[in-house]
Parts: sequence; structure tokens; C-alpha cells
Amino acid sequence: MTEMATLEFAIRFHTPFRISTGYARPGFDAGVDAHRPLPSSSLKGAMRATALRLLQPRSDVVDAVFGSTAAECPWLWHDAVPDGRWHETLPAARVAIDPHTHTARPDMFAVAEQIGADTARFTITQRLPLDEATQRTHRLVLAVAGQAIRSIGANRRRGLGWVTITCTTEELDHAAVDRFLELKKA
Repeated sequence: MTEMATLEFAIRFHTPFRISTGYARPGFDAGVDAHRPLPSSSLKGAMRATALRLLQPRSDVVDAVFGSTAAECPWLWHDAVPDGRWHETLPAARVAIDPHTHTARPDMFAVAEQIGADTARFTITQRLPLDEATQRTHRLVLAVAGQAIRSIGANRRRGLGWVTITCTTEELDHAAVDRFLELKKA
């Protein structure tokens, strides 16, 4: 077995983002947690979805790295921490457009919070033992999935949550990307 690994990621935010708490707050239909706006569960979910999209139809590889009902996840995600501090939350209005009149529907208006930062960091630590070859594959999948993410949170196609994520502990050169793409064929 190999030594337990830690992967580190840097995030550059290009726009504010919103990962809602699931609860309304006074004046907001959807609030964010200003102290923990980018939780580990959201990072893991975004990375898993990205890995699944990139590696289809090889969901077995994704299940091995991220866990499944049949196998425990060997990795632990940590919340994003800003390099400085999170920006103040800001309100953002959302409206629904009536498909027939192409006007805003008065009954479909919502005010939600959004938040941001200039940059942040998060880590993923290995929590279960892996053999050397498996660990190398997992680290590759995690690094590529992280760097392939272009947006996080809600309303990603509407200008929110645009990011650049870089794995600072794994070198992703052309050979590494080729190894990753070979996983689709195996």
C-alpha cells in the first residue's frame, strides 16, 4: 500500500455563485450560507458529475473514485476556503418568462442571494488505503475532473458560478490527459 495522498486545488472565481441552503431567509427566497458557501458536498458532486460526463460509459471508474452504494468512497473532500475572505452576499432577482407572451410572469419572481471571492482553495485527502496503481488512477481522475469544471452552483448557464479550478499537486501534461482518456477504453 502507498502513503495516503492529499490533492490541493485552487479556484479562481470569474462571477459570483449560489449554492443555496435550501431555506428561505428574510427577504430572500433562496439563501446561501455566508460562512460555508462552497461546501465539500457541492465540490464532490460537481467533480463526480464532470468525471461521469468525461468518462462515459465507464461509470465503474467513477464509482471506484467517488464511491457508490456498493463501495465506500476512499477520499474526503474539504470545504473551499477563500484566500482572504468571502465577499458580502448580494441579492439577485430571477424571473420566469411566459412562453406565450414572452414577458415576465408576475407570479414567478424570486430574490436569491449570491456570494463570491477572488480565489479559494480546497483539498481532497485519501481516507482509505489504495494500492499504488489504483491511487495513481484515482489521483488522475480527481485532478482532471477538478480542472474540467467550468461552473458551480445554481444558474450556471445564466452567468453565475463561472470558475477556473487548478489542481496544484498533480501535473496534467499531455501524457496525463492521454492516460485519462485511455480509462474510457479500458
